[in-house]
Amino acid sequence: MEKLKCLALVGGGALVGAVSTLFLLKLRPRKIESQCGKKATKLNEATAKCWIDSGNGNCGTGGLNLLSDEIVSEQLTRNIQFFGLDSQQKVTASYIVIIGLGGVGSHAASMLLRSGVGKLLLVDFDQVSLSSLNRHAVATRADVGIPKAECLKKHFSSIFPECQIDAKVLLYDVSSEEEILSGNPDFVLDCIDNIDTKVALLAACVRRGLKVLSATGAGARADPTRIRVADLRESTNDPLSRAVRHRLRKDYGIEGGIPVVFSLEKPKAKLLPFRGPSGEEDNPSDYQIVPGFRVRIIPVLGTIPAIFGQVMASYVVTQLAGLHVQTEPVVNLDVDHYQMLLQRLMEHEESLYGTAMEVEMGSGEGSIHFKFNSSKISRVTVDVILGLPLLLCDVIFSLKADEHERRTLDDIKEKEPEIFSHVTSVLKRAEQDFGL
Repeated sequence: MEKLKCLALVGGGALVGAVSTLFLLKLRPRKIESQCGKKATKLNEATAKCWIDSGNGNCGTGGLNLLSDEIVSEQLTRNIQFFGLDSQQKVTASYIVIIGLGGVGSHAASMLLRSGVGKLLLVDFDQVSLSSLNRHAVATRADVGIPKAECLKKHFSSIFPECQIDAKVLLYDVSSEEEILSGNPDFVLDCIDNIDTKVALLAACVRRGLKVLSATGAGARADPTRIRVADLRESTNDPLSRAVRHRLRKDYGIEGGIPVVFSLEKPKAKLLPFRGPSGEEDNPSDYQIVPGFRVRIIPVLGTIPAIFGQVMASYVVTQLAGLHVQTEPVVNLDVDHYQMLLQRLMEHEESLYGTAMEVEMGSGEGSIHFKFNSSKISRVTVDVILGLPLLLCDVIFSLKADEHERRTLDDIKEKEPEIFSHVTSVLKRAEQDFGL
């Protein structure tokens, strides 16, 4: 009997202990969440006061240091480890304007937020549609029909609540320029796909001296390895870039100096024909809600706009942090270009040696090879090759003559110092120019 009483007491105590432990475990996250919420609220209030007092939309290094908060610093710990505390503070104290919040803009804004940017202005006049969910960063079916700017703000508040987010359901034009671009933003991201609006925004940023990064056409592409960041003057295979370049030069006298994210890939699809309510092809301009905005649809693989946005965010964050990144040079030579170079090489060889039979061009594994089956290589031939972007395309000299196969670099340096010196100087210049 005594044993049964003891067992009952032990069992009852264990049961009470288990229930208590379960209760405490459930209660603890709520307390942590409550503490996070209180801290975020206090930080938001203090941050807002700082921005209002500063009068220019940016606290700078003298403003409130969000990174001094334990939760914020832990959330951004990987960035701090990557950039260093001082550089991350520059990111956290920055103010970014993103205009156009579709597939590209939503992903750019999302990663800027997750990177700790302290203030964001989100601008778009459009609403979330069901067909845009294949490329939007955060929108769900429940968000369909609400403004894109408000959709992002709603989701962002649960990701990094310390960020001061302003959402404007606005179309950028001359009348809204001051409202959108005032406040001395550290960067403006142009994620607009309408030519007129895009050109007006870029021209305004240049006029105001604001740093701007522009996204060009991300639709109808599929190869993420062809995406580049370069000056607008260097963008190729992109109809949107070409039109923007022409308009900026014609209407505003702007030749370049604007960094853009673009793809070297030629579009794999065209605008779809527009069909009216009857199902027949119709004039799309008759259905424009906003004048000048495209009604026809271009097919989009959702991954490519997302990568465009990620590239934009990475570019901006590294710029803000002061981290220099050597971007990939733009080299886009097609087979016709290589054939032209081969013809020039053959003409040089023929003029010097009376024949061009020793020169041939082949390809393999994505590289172009120029082979010289003779021991004769003139300085002029070297000039033709090394003086062109082919240096970046894996140009290979195949010196098949026995004499050359037995020779070392020291031998060439000693017996043909002019060729050795010239090639060495060109290669050194290429290393400096292209970070090779």
